Amino acid sequence: MKKKNPHKEESFRQNPDKLWGTQTQLCLEHFRIGPQVFPACFIKALVSIKRACAEVNESCQLLDSECAEAIVNSCNDILEGAYSEQFPLSVWQTGSGTQTNMNVNEVICTLANNMLLAKHCDLLIHANDHVNMSQSSNDVFPTAMHISVAEMTQQKLFKNLTHLDQELAAKQEDFKEILTVGRTHLMDALPLTMGDIISAHRAQLSYAQKALNDSLKEVYFLAIGGTAVGNGANAPAGFGTMVCRRLSESYTLPFKLQDNLFAAVCGEDVLLRHSGAVKQLAAALLKMANDFRLLGSGPRCGFNEWRLSANEAGSSIMPGKVNPTQCEALSMVCLQVFGNDLSISLGASQGQLQLNTYRPLIIHNLLESIALLTDAMDSFATHCVRGLSLNESQIAKNVKMNLSAITLLAPKIGYDQAAEIVKAALAADITLAEAAVKLNVCSPYEWQQLIADAMKGLAAHNQYGEL
Repeated sequence: MKKKNPHKEESFRQNPDKLWGTQTQLCLEHFRIGPQVFPACFIKALVSIKRACAEVNESCQLLDSECAEAIVNSCNDILEGAYSEQFPLSVWQTGSGTQTNMNVNEVICTLANNMLLAKHCDLLIHANDHVNMSQSSNDVFPTAMHISVAEMTQQKLFKNLTHLDQELAAKQEDFKEILTVGRTHLMDALPLTMGDIISAHRAQLSYAQKALNDSLKEVYFLAIGGTAVGNGANAPAGFGTMVCRRLSESYTLPFKLQDNLFAAVCGEDVLLRHSGAVKQLAAALLKMANDFRLLGSGPRCGFNEWRLSANEAGSSIMPGKVNPTQCEALSMVCLQVFGNDLSISLGASQGQLQLNTYRPLIIHNLLESIALLTDAMDSFATHCVRGLSLNESQIAKNVKMNLSAITLLAPKIGYDQAAEIVKAALAADITLAEAAVKLNVCSPYEWQQLIADAMKGLAAHNQYGEL
């Protein structure tokens, strides 16, 4: 391992502002494609892997302790937020992510060599031989993918999903006794409470969170130690397990070694499943956003039952117009997530033989989906749900004129008689109660008693409870 330092390596001496080396520079020249770069959480994951690998290589007596210390300290500096500008490569590069792996190797190598030179140490660290020791881009890159996805899901997505649920829970409690008109096929249907409506949205979100938690169990399994094709060539025995242990400690997440490293290197089934769970969350959010804007439509010529927050002017030409902007923003995010999931599905189904070569595409799209939903849920919870109020006079009017409520009385007065009441009410544009009295089915008092008994029975069937 010990090598003399007879020359000042070009990769970290030509330009002190650029700590990367030849391979990074070639990538910058050959892949000038789009503005998309890897987010900080992904670079952090790669650097954390390099730190853990250096520690394990030292413990296996493959890496000189002084060099290992320089690599670890360099990684720590990067992880503390320094040198973020040193990772400029485009997402659109080789499908294995080799260029970004080497970008990280070269920056760490430069920093570590600078540390050794400052100490007048007669050692030289090499980006491939030492920083990348016992590794391959083919196991490092998918490992970083799993780590960054797990971290983003656990620490950010779930946090804002909980925030949204808390805001919805408060409204469910506030509106739990307000009767409204149910609608199916966009047509009047049986009555229910506003609390019932919100409970459904909360339940759908909880189902999505369960799906995310289930898929995360597999995301915690890592490919490190498989090296190039999954057989662990050039890595010491037990290397992957030891690295996973250190990564689990640094992230406080239950990372473990994948049981089949060949599959871990050649496929991305696990992140495909997780993307599906993210898409399920997006579907539930899109349903909710669309319901909010339908019920808030108006104020004179729409449903006009929900009053959405007037956060900003809705039109540059129509004074006083308020639009459901938070609903629209959330809806667009959800559609972007659907598109990202399709790209992930195509990427996960591709690759040839022992390697998936669509990994930058997959991780770019999945991290973007998680980040977008994280931000959109926080915005929707804060700027839409929190300020939601009801137009109770309009709701009461709609409940009074709802013809489908007769369904609750059909078991007591018979289907045919119930149908006659509906026809009479619709023809004369009167309420069901007025039509029932007009047809001598019952008195106004008897009608109210029938409705009250029916609603009590309906409330007894509410099973959503606490979510």
